[in-house]
Amino acid sequence: MEDAPVELPAYETWLQCDVCEEWYHGVCVGISASESKHIDKFHCKKCVGNHGPSLYSRVAPRRSGRQHNHVDYSRLNEGQPATFNQYMLRLEAHEFTADGFDHLENGHTVTAEWLRNRDSNDPFLIEKPQGLGLTMPGSATTVSEIVELIGRDTAVSVMDVLTQEELKGWTVGDWAAYFESADRQRVLNVISLEVSGTALDQQVSRPSVVDEVDLVERYWPAAKRKADKYPRVKTYCLMGVQNAYTDFHVDFSATWVYYHVVWGAKVFYLVPPTASNMRKFESWSRSPEQAVSLFAENVRQCFEVRVEAGNTLFIPAGWIHAVLTPVDTLAIGGNFLVMQSLNAHIGAYKLEARTGVPQRYRFPFFLKLCRYMAELLAR
Repeated sequence: MEDAPVELPAYETWLQCDVCEEWYHGVCVGISASESKHIDKFHCKKCVGNHGPSLYSRVAPRRSGRQHNHVDYSRLNEGQPATFNQYMLRLEAHEFTADGFDHLENGHTVTAEWLRNRDSNDPFLIEKPQGLGLTMPGSATTVSEIVELIGRDTAVSVMDVLTQEELKGWTVGDWAAYFESADRQRVLNVISLEVSGTALDQQVSRPSVVDEVDLVERYWPAAKRKADKYPRVKTYCLMGVQNAYTDFHVDFSATWVYYHVVWGAKVFYLVPPTASNMRKFESWSRSPEQAVSLFAENVRQCFEVRVEAGNTLFIPAGWIHAVLTPVDTLAIGGNFLVMQSLNAHIGAYKLEARTGVPQRYRFPFFLKLCRYMAELLAR
């Protein structure tokens, strides 16, 4: 009996250029182990100009006609990401499904009853904030002003976009210095800065409908809302530089989420949470191929939605999504649980346990909230 074929992890996949004979990590040139098996002749970036693109043994993956970002491989090999962004290359190569979701002119019709009676579980976009009960910082607010409202010494989790790993030891003051620098050596992102209780929080009111349906607001006893033993997920400040990217994920416990772009823009890549797609996502999340492949390639439809300044996007429970920041952007968002999606929330909580998601990336005190709900509903 023959041994089953072994799929090499991304960091063990190497390709030799058939022209200059130099070797490259698959992850560094954005080619997965599975894709490399179909390459007859590999041409590196330096040799493509004179010898054309790599040749495939079958139809090559579709490439976008748009101009690709310059890849500075010499600096990459020295350990400096420079302008290289492997995620941008994959996104440009993929053909996404056009946004066919509801676009509402304003938020006057967005009520708890409207949410309950919707015919679909699709995301929806609100073009203007009127009627949402939304309060946000002004469009002229700078990152430095945001930092002063939060507190310069406040610790912040910063993500390195190239590796999708967290950088420790940063403060929001450090982040402001990086954001306003004219020479950013790496593409970094801030996506998990919860600001409840800060001066910035006093300038933010989330959509009224969120307060109406949020299970934490409805069932967590007011007398037990202590800062260190209470889900603080209501208000996040998201600050991303151009080409920042967050890879495909499901928000903790499949929470609903709203995003409001104060200035700049965001592009969301959204995959419906069907049973088949969730199985594929779980498999992809556990695979070493995650580092060198685009999840959208595994599913039938992945929608592309652009959210401009002043827009508010709602993403219902469980939608698998990635986020690109095409220009420097300031956004405010928040997570919330709703009764109509309770099965999805519990299912996602179990999925996180199966896939080993660290506790700090899960919905805080989820089981305690479920206990409070059970106690009140049983009365």
